Amino acid sequence: MTSAPSASSPVLLDRAGRLARITLNRPHRRNSFDLAMLARFEDVLHEVGRDSEVEVVVLTGAGPAFCAGTDLDELAGLDAAATMQVQRRTAELVERWYRLEQTTVTSFNGPAIGSGAVLGLAADLRVAADSCFFTFPEVTFGIPLTWSGMAILADLVGADRAKRWLLLGERIGPAEMLRHDLVTAAVAADGLGAACDAVVERLLTVSPVGRSMTKRAARLAGPRFEAAANDSYLGALSVALRPAGPYPKGGQR
Repeated sequence: MTSAPSASSPVLLDRAGRLARITLNRPHRRNSFDLAMLARFEDVLHEVGRDSEVEVVVLTGAGPAFCAGTDLDELAGLDAAATMQVQRRTAELVERWYRLEQTTVTSFNGPAIGSGAVLGLAADLRVAADSCFFTFPEVTFGIPLTWSGMAILADLVGADRAKRWLLLGERIGPAEMLRHDLVTAAVAADGLGAACDAVVERLLTVSPVGRSMTKRAARLAGPRFEAAANDSYLGALSVALRPAGPYPKGGQR
């Protein structure tokens, strides 16, 4: 079953029995989040979260990129109050995705930039096409990584390595993703669907209760989202203090 609205929606939701697939669907903007996309993703998470039939949720992107994070053209035009609200909602979005009762899988179909990488990395399991890379250019824009990004990265690779990646804007390719267990597999793009399907099939062969309880137990040692409670203030303040004008396009193009 496919939920409304139509295929022109910025986020698509397809459900088939125990599996749901979420597709970020702004390929002309490398699936970066504007306000309409943010609102739709919030609705999709609510819809999936209350569906007792769905056990596994796969997240991917349409087109050649997974997600370029926040739509910087829109962000540059927001006032301080709107910026604060967006920063709060995006941090909450990542936490809701991380805490979703179902088992979550990200299929990185291409580059994942900044907060787009954070969203994908907040899933329980992750696979990637060999065209995928992660980079976090926010510091070069004069703003910090928000979306609960430091909490997620510090949990996965440690605070010191996460800080280095952010400060130096390093590019993390498939080999380094595998070395740091950011993904379970990095495969050719034409094999990504099969690799993701294999993970899903394996998950669906085991007890949903066992998976759910394992996920709940892992939360106790997972990201400290309370440490990201100031993300909205830090992000809004940084946006206010940076020089006026458009953001550099290097992170999204």
